[in-house]
Amino acid sequence: MQWPGAYCESSDSGCCVPKYGYPAEDFFVKSFQTFDLSINKPIVKCRNGAAFDQNKLDKIENSINHYWSNLKCPPTDGVSAWKSEWNSYGVCSGLKQLDYFKAALNLRKQADVLGALAEQGIEPDFNLYSTEKIKWAIAQKLGVAPGLQCRDGPFGKKQLYEVYLCVDTDGETFIECPKLPAALSCPASVVFHPFYTWMLNSTAAAAFDSKILLAAETLLN
Repeated sequence: MQWPGAYCESSDSGCCVPKYGYPAEDFFVKSFQTFDLSINKPIVKCRNGAAFDQNKLDKIENSINHYWSNLKCPPTDGVSAWKSEWNSYGVCSGLKQLDYFKAALNLRKQADVLGALAEQGIEPDFNLYSTEKIKWAIAQKLGVAPGLQCRDGPFGKKQLYEVYLCVDTDGETFIECPKLPAALSCPASVVFHPFYTWMLNSTAAAAFDSKILLAAETLLN
């Protein structure tokens, strides 16, 4: 899962409002992958999968728009990202297209990472938080520890960018990750960056202006 506040702060082009409207102020689904533990890599681009059909997502339109959003500039409708995800990973999941996206969204809801952090006093602001406390807070709710990915953030600090969780082969039960991507890296303490709706704009130029406002907001805090 990806935290949109960190994405917007670290994106050179800023963030734009998706064509379908504002997303939820919550963690988004970033990807839902089937892993081959023998090589510690996702299984990709299987040849026996069905072609992507946008119409099959109509039943979950509201959920996928809010929680699997694409904030890139210029604004998009998200379809190309969902299609790419299906063609790369969904076809290898053993699930039908609708079931694949529903499973990912249900897991995001079940995890409720933002709520788990809030229960332990970890809020999206400009304060520094221990990465071990972040992992502990999520483990308190799910019973398993996550992997964390961080990126450059304000004040010359790293910021929480993504949360990795693993599920069993039933696609429903959270488990300790047997292996995590070697590239995952976070220091001992990180910024949990706020996500403001005004960080999202209708054009790339406006998004750049908002990055300037965000920098000022950061300095004031």
